[in-house]
Amino acid sequence: MYAIKIGVDVGNYDTKTQNCTIASGFKKYDKRPEIATKVLEYNGSYYVPDISERMPYVADKTQNDQCLILTLFGIVEELLYLAKEATNSEFYSHDTIQEELNNYKHIKLGLGLPPGHFNALSKKTIEYYNEKLSGKVVISYRKYDFEFEIDTIRLFPQDFVAVYKNKESKIARKKRYYIVGIGGGTVDVVPVIDGQPDANNCFSLEMGTRVMYRKICADVQRSFGSMLDESLVEDVLREEETVLSDKVITMVNDSASKHYNDIINGCIQQGVKLSLYPVVFFGGGSLLLRSSIESDNRLIQPEILPDINANAKAYASCLR
Repeated sequence: MYAIKIGVDVGNYDTKTQNCTIASGFKKYDKRPEIATKVLEYNGSYYVPDISERMPYVADKTQNDQCLILTLFGIVEELLYLAKEATNSEFYSHDTIQEELNNYKHIKLGLGLPPGHFNALSKKTIEYYNEKLSGKVVISYRKYDFEFEIDTIRLFPQDFVAVYKNKESKIARKKRYYIVGIGGGTVDVVPVIDGQPDANNCFSLEMGTRVMYRKICADVQRSFGSMLDESLVEDVLREEETVLSDKVITMVNDSASKHYNDIINGCIQQGVKLSLYPVVFFGGGSLLLRSSIESDNRLIQPEILPDINANAKAYASCLR
């Protein structure tokens, strides 16, 4: 029986697979919650997705089991998506989906690490996941049963592999360029030389979108006394309709532009030569800051990759 290839990109804000996106947060319970519907049961504990419990930034994803549980959420969400697609119908029964899920017995799993941490943490991370996910994995989720073995686990340099595998990127075919991945917790900067990430000069700035959200909410509260949440800030930056006043909307956009400039200044201070080499921007934060990126005359031929699931897709496509 063939193995299903799944890539899981565990970010500080969201966890992505090829086809699914879930918040990188959950609550753990010793007993099954009565009200929640998206309950993952694993090894005698119960986990419920929760956007208010997004995990803090950690470089070493083996320090605790947070990333492991988010990886399992990603796997079962992707398997459920595939099972529904396989039925080829919008009107499926629980039994039909379960019957399809029963066929998914073997998985090949692709994961990622920032290139700057890859050499130091890849061996430890692979050993951790191999130990935790050895043998048969048994999970219950959303009233479906999952039982599978993970035949292969491989790690890839995140952001770089997504850009390298992207056929539409013109910059990725150049000899030298930068990748700037604006994620939830960090901004990861990867210099690329001759088609390979320069691991010795990769770095991360703790200036991801969650930091930006906190700054924006603080600015608005000081000026207007209003407490915003992250979803409202996102709506403004995505130019979606809100009930916020024009003054508040202007402040949100101005604060986001300032945060973008802080990112660029941080890159320059680290020696990034933005005026000499092109830049590929990647990650959900890049989409939120698109207007600032596109209007920045300090950049040479910037590209923004719009697919936030590109890392996961690249991990899966690299599995053999």
